[in-house]
Amino acid sequence: MTDRAHIVVLALLLAGAAAGCRARPSPQPAADRAGPMSPARVGEPSASGPAPAPAAGSGAAAAAAAATPTDPFGLLVPLPEPEPPPSGPARFTALVGATVWDGTGRPAIPDAVVLLDRDRIRAVGTRPEVPVPAEATVIDAAGAWIIPGLVDAHVHFFQSAGLYTRPDIIDRTGVRTYAQDAAAIRENLDATFRRYLASGVAAVVDMGGPFWNFEVRDRANATVFAPRVAVAGPLISTVARPQLDLGDPPIIRAASAEDARGLAAAQLARKPDFLKVWFVLSDDRPADEGSAICRAAAEAAHAAGLRLAVHATERATAELALEAGADILVHSVGDEPLDPKFIDQLVERNVIYIPNLVVLEGYGEVLGRATVVSDVERRWGDPDAMRSWGELPEPEGELRKKIAARLARFAASGPIARANLLAVHAAGVTVAAGTDAGNIGTLHGPSLHRELELLAEAGLSPEAVLLAATRDAARVFSATPESGTMEPGRLADLLVLEADPLADVRNARRIRWVVHGGIVVRPEQLIDPNPESVVQEQLDAYNARDLERFVATYAPDAVVLRLPAGEVLARGAEQLRETYGKLFSRNPGLRATAVQRTVEGPWVVDHELVVGIADRPYLHAVAIYRVERGLIRAVWLGK
Repeated sequence: MTDRAHIVVLALLLAGAAAGCRARPSPQPAADRAGPMSPARVGEPSASGPAPAPAAGSGAAAAAAAATPTDPFGLLVPLPEPEPPPSGPARFTALVGATVWDGTGRPAIPDAVVLLDRDRIRAVGTRPEVPVPAEATVIDAAGAWIIPGLVDAHVHFFQSAGLYTRPDIIDRTGVRTYAQDAAAIRENLDATFRRYLASGVAAVVDMGGPFWNFEVRDRANATVFAPRVAVAGPLISTVARPQLDLGDPPIIRAASAEDARGLAAAQLARKPDFLKVWFVLSDDRPADEGSAICRAAAEAAHAAGLRLAVHATERATAELALEAGADILVHSVGDEPLDPKFIDQLVERNVIYIPNLVVLEGYGEVLGRATVVSDVERRWGDPDAMRSWGELPEPEGELRKKIAARLARFAASGPIARANLLAVHAAGVTVAAGTDAGNIGTLHGPSLHRELELLAEAGLSPEAVLLAATRDAARVFSATPESGTMEPGRLADLLVLEADPLADVRNARRIRWVVHGGIVVRPEQLIDPNPESVVQEQLDAYNARDLERFVATYAPDAVVLRLPAGEVLARGAEQLRETYGKLFSRNPGLRATAVQRTVEGPWVVDHELVVGIADRPYLHAVAIYRVERGLIRAVWLGK
């Protein structure tokens, strides 16, 4: 679709909004999305002279006007092609001057040198301890923090995180089929890989899916900018999920222990990194049958030199799984407090415990129609998945009862899961950070940062949280990990951060550079930020009256125009700086709040209420943004 056609579509959306119709919105909960929205909506002088107040007019007329010959894209030259990221690492790369937290549990090293030898770490230490070769590429990292790349110890590539990805939980196949969702996942796999890296996630563990999982691993291994991927094949399950069977099912019910051995053998032929059992209690199957299936899978895994991971969210199933030989428990138990003797056994057997707190939150928010999207999720998450969350109508009848019951279970299990997490951590059990990404409401990539927040909110220290997301999550990826810590010989998978993550784990999302296999890139070189996140960053800067941060969200030749005539109000960074600098200084109480936002590809349309304008109590405004390559290229303003 052409730029002009997009504007016409948006004009129709605005017309619908003006008539009281509801366009398909992006999820917009009051807790996060309904924040400050657009730039100057009042007549302020531009660099070329005074500008009168924006002309009044309906939203439909305002948007339609943008389809006239005053469309600025006829005046703008195409953006130059972005500089491609390096195709391989340098012989030597030295990151100099940062504070280094190496993930080993040792204290952070100030003013450090990290020396990379191609895709491996050669040395880490103080400047006197680590001489820099004359031929090294030296990167000044003064003021930054460097930590190991993050590891998500529990994901599922066969799921999209969207509303339509689990018809066994909520059936919306009348709107979008499961086959359509699965096809889109495969089509967008490379983008998913890059979303992980841009979010700082260097490696992931796929905890079970269709045999296609092995193709995902092969593709990731052959792709420069992809996370390192460990996989299991189809989940060996105590229950069936026929709704997910498209010919290569991700979950297969084992009829017996012997059947479980056969399912394990089929996977072992593809060389999985571990086996996985989905141990779910059901009314038609006694728990001891599930225990026998676990034991058969454990014996098969251990005989092949692999470990067994088990989904067991109830105390009873977790205890049976441990007794049967589980090496990894991939969820926190959420129905009852854990027995201290059971916790002692976890320590004795070196079992790894993955809490997966965020997945409960994700399901709860989407099914409860109250999604909250963080800045990092808005920036790097799959926009189609996030948009789908707003497409669940008010449930009725049996669906309403089903969702209410599920939400009640989530609400009850959360406090118990957090308490059990603290108990196992205090006892010395290895806790690894994982998200269950791909499930409804849990995004591939940025959701790991929300998991880190939840671990901290549960009571873990920032350092314990970081260890769970680096060193200990890497122990899930491999029994003999090559990443997760910054030590000589380890893989050069690092994050260079703008602020101290030991002070606040949320600083782990403030990524200056991603170092993957020794290649140093900015996150924006991996994948364009989502247009909505760029607009939101601009709006946050607007409300903070942070002029330089505001201007930095615009392309160098960006244009701001007034609807309906298309008059240019400002063009380029200097005029933006002059115009908005005056606006901010003259209106110290200026603030804009969104009442509606529509996102369509590179277009973002905001309806806003602006207050704090001198001599005006408020102003209703419309802003239409065009975002290209992570920067605002043009804005049309109207009322």
